[in-house]
Amino acid sequence: MPYRKRLIVAAAAVAASFMSSAHASDSVIQAYCQEKWSGNAMRAYCLEEQREAAAAIAGYSGPLRSRCESEWSTDLHMVLFCIKQQPVSQAAIGDAIQD
Repeated sequence: MPYRKRLIVAAAAVAASFMSSAHASDSVIQAYCQEKWSGNAMRAYCLEEQREAAAAIAGYSGPLRSRCESEWSTDLHMVLFCIKQQPVSQAAIGDAIQD
């Protein structure tokens, strides 16, 4: 298979994986905010906050991320906070730009 074709196939596989992961994350976020807040305004704020945290968490990997995810489970805002509280040398930052 030519290089270009393999690259396209690999990119499609990564995109499909990301989309299914994003959908799974969104359903987890919806359930978390639904359970935590009864008011529509706070639930909407929660959804926005959790989605932003999920996008930021995608830029991290490794044992630190795993530890914070196991500690905070579905509260993605707190997972991100946990990650950011660690020294930079401990946080394995991916290619994503972090603030």
